[in-house]
Amino acid sequence: MSRFLKKVTHKYEFLKLELEELRELGDEYQSKWGKLFGKYFVEKESEFWVNEETGELRKDEPGDEDQETPTKSPKPKKLKELYKQLSKHTHPDKGGEEDDFNLVKESYDNEDLLGLLSLAGQFNIDFEIEEEDEDLLLKSVTSIEKQIQGVQSTLSWAYFTGDKGKKKAVLAMMEQQFNIIINPEDYPEELL
Repeated sequence: MSRFLKKVTHKYEFLKLELEELRELGDEYQSKWGKLFGKYFVEKESEFWVNEETGELRKDEPGDEDQETPTKSPKPKKLKELYKQLSKHTHPDKGGEEDDFNLVKESYDNEDLLGLLSLAGQFNIDFEIEEEDEDLLLKSVTSIEKQIQGVQSTLSWAYFTGDKGKKKAVLAMMEQQFNIIINPEDYPEELL
C-alpha cells in the first residue's frame, strides 16, 4: 500500500500545482476575453453584479440563488475520523487558525482524503491508510483532474490556446449559440 500511496500522492501534488497554474492562466484569459467580447453579453439597461474576486458577472443579486440545499450523502468513515482529528487541531475555538480549519472543511466536504492526509502531516497526526481506502485516494486525484478539465473547457481557453482557425471557429460558435453578431471591427488584429 505504501508504494501506491506514494504514487497517488505525487500525482495529486503535481495535479494541484497544474490546477493552480491553469487557473491563473484561465483567469488571465477570461479577463482578456471580457475586454474583447464582453460588450456582446451585456444587455442595455440591465444591472449586473460583479464578484470582485473572480470577475464573475451575474444578473441576479448574490444570495438570490435557489435556496434548495442539496441532500448530503454520508461521508466515508475514514474521512470522518480524520476530519475530527484535524478539527481538534485547526478549529479556531480550539486555538487553531481559521484558514487551516477552512482547508480541512473544504477537503472533507469534497471527500478529498489526500488533502486531509496532507494537512494531517502538517499537524503531525498519524493516520492509517488501508487497501480499502484506494478508491477514496483515487477520488481525490479524479476530482482535481475534473477541475482541470473544467478550466480547459471554457470558450476563453479555447480561443486563447487555439490557432487562427480555432479562434475563428470559437467566435462563429459564440455567434451561433448566443445569437449575436460580432462586429469585424472588434476582431483582434491577428484575425483580420
